[in-house]
Amino acid sequence: MSGNDNFGVNANTRPEEAVRIAMERETKAREFYLACAAIVGDPGVKKMFEFLAREEGKHFELLQREHDRFIAGEN
Repeated sequence: MSGNDNFGVNANTRPEEAVRIAMERETKAREFYLACAAIVGDPGVKKMFEFLAREEGKHFELLQREHDRFIAGEN
């Protein structure tokens, strides 16, 4: 990544858009780790990728809860 990468957000990005972008990134990361887990031969490495995929799923769920709570107004 370049030093000037803003990850798709800047000072003008609305909070709900930033959360949506973050959720998309978590989904893509999870898919990446699952794809890696599917092709590696080493059981330990497979287990690591599966763990990382689960962590990304947790991150997505946290973002979804926070979105619902603060942005969508569900209390």
